[in-house]
Amino acid sequence: MGRFIHVRGTNLHVEEFGEDNEEALLYLHGGPGASCLDFCYEQASLLSQKLRVIAIDQRGVLRSDPLEEDTDFGLNDIIADCEALREHLGIQAWTVLGHSFGGYLALKYVYEHPQSVKKVIYEAPSFDLGLSTKSMISRAIRLLDGEHEFNRFINESYSTKELWHAIGKVYREIGDEKKDSIYLKSLAPRELNSIYESASLPEGSWERTQSHTKKLEDEGLIFESLLPLIPTIDQPSLLLHGKFDPVLCEQQKKYFMKNAPEGKTVVFEHSAHFPRLEEPQKYRNEVLSFVLETVPI
Repeated sequence: MGRFIHVRGTNLHVEEFGEDNEEALLYLHGGPGASCLDFCYEQASLLSQKLRVIAIDQRGVLRSDPLEEDTDFGLNDIIADCEALREHLGIQAWTVLGHSFGGYLALKYVYEHPQSVKKVIYEAPSFDLGLSTKSMISRAIRLLDGEHEFNRFINESYSTKELWHAIGKVYREIGDEKKDSIYLKSLAPRELNSIYESASLPEGSWERTQSHTKKLEDEGLIFESLLPLIPTIDQPSLLLHGKFDPVLCEQQKKYFMKNAPEGKTVVFEHSAHFPRLEEPQKYRNEVLSFVLETVPI
């Protein structure tokens, strides 16, 4: 069961698994605004057999306190919340695991607070939202018949913000079921959606998350590429991605493999954007091996 922890003037919904004396792992969800629901569905429990796992709904997301219309909120608040939570929990340093946009947050966090992070794990991350969004649009266009006007987003020059807003139009064109299929390989969209439905959240919970995303979009910092930060990270880093993932495009993957000083990459052959759900046991083993190094698992 989760609990509220008060940090920096707000209540964050925090899920905790495992024993306090084990190595600590912080999970950062993507979206923006996706919540930690699907991570806590199975993977958090699997990892907690050897780790102390902490997962949060970020400020303003789902079960955490909502953001008021006049609340000043931006990207750096998420990073500051992570650091305040670490201090509140009395953890000297932890491993940070970020999924999708959470990988962007994990990279920024380890860059801003290197003394607080032992290791960093990126699961199907986006280090550059422009490159990721163009890749997702390209994947979606393949599901449309013949040539389409949306090809201009691939062939012409658009800003990251323009691409970010364009993908909504593309997804409306292909429909929800086809959109969801882009992110999955071994799991059916209905199986993923059932995880969220089984949480039995109050009506309107997801709608209030939109303020979180809108404020980040309006601020604009999320549209800046963090690829140049990768060579500056000295902590050991692990890149996990599904072979069929549309978010981590080849350009970002190659940049990480070439420039991450202490980087390792693991490919999940039967997964797309959610290897922790599509290949849970392999995912568990890879994460534990990385975090605990030579400790038997």
